[in-house]
Amino acid sequence: MPVLFAYLAVILIWSSTPLAIQISQQELPFYTALSLRMWGSAILSMPLLMILRQSLIFTPLALKSYAAGAIGVYGAMMFVYWGAAYVPSGLISVIYGLSPMLSGVLGYIWLKERELTAARIIALVLGITGLYIVIAGQLSFGGQVWRGILGTLLSVLCFSISAVAVKQVNAGLHPVVQTSGTLWLSSLGFILTVPIFGIEIPESVSLTSWIGLGYLISCGSLLGFIMYFYILKHLPTARVALITLIAPVLAMLWGNLIKGEVLSLTAIIGCSILLLALALYQWHSSLDKLLQKKAKYIQDIADTPSR
Repeated sequence: MPVLFAYLAVILIWSSTPLAIQISQQELPFYTALSLRMWGSAILSMPLLMILRQSLIFTPLALKSYAAGAIGVYGAMMFVYWGAAYVPSGLISVIYGLSPMLSGVLGYIWLKERELTAARIIALVLGITGLYIVIAGQLSFGGQVWRGILGTLLSVLCFSISAVAVKQVNAGLHPVVQTSGTLWLSSLGFILTVPIFGIEIPESVSLTSWIGLGYLISCGSLLGFIMYFYILKHLPTARVALITLIAPVLAMLWGNLIKGEVLSLTAIIGCSILLLALALYQWHSSLDKLLQKKAKYIQDIADTPSR
């Protein structure tokens, strides 16, 4: 499977999940919709394993890898769904823009990855700025906004730690095996917390809600995470985390195409800045060389004895 194809697939899938979540929750409570999504994805992963002639592995290293992945599935999902009750989705997208930088820092510290150069740090800051500009005009803050910010920040932290932890474990699992094991372990977590949140299925649920839930089960969770773990296996964590910068902007485009939402001038400017940041992140060598020359020039001046 080409890495570029998987990367683009994750962007397309995860940029459409906010709309699908909105549709699935028209009649279903958030914990019910979230639990059914994860349980359905875990069950659906089993025939896929059979088709690909793979099976779940239960070695200590594999279990450790599943647990690392579950931090980003159970932990991140629970926190972001909880936070979503207190803040608009736009603010969640802005906060999730911190993920590339946090993942890059964690990857640099834990995995000794050398992806976080000076130019790329500038690009990440620029990208987060562009993402904020895109949705800044849509934010409306309430008295409980701190709860939403806290929940989303904890979600980003779980997502970033999970990405780095899976790479650090380096179990060498097939992406489908990693995804299935992670979903089953996460599903166990959702079962254990049912007494706290409860499961409630209304007597009447529209076909549209079930279609949205079905899409989240098959694509949003199963296919999306298979592709995600595949690219996580082949790319540095900071580059993988750039998905969280691209997907929210593309999600706004989905809204424009499907729901007729009009992009404002501010959104267009923010998208342009984000694209510039992404280009700088990918082609950072020239700026890094320039910064190194400037740093050397300044150091030479500082080392020159004064007369």
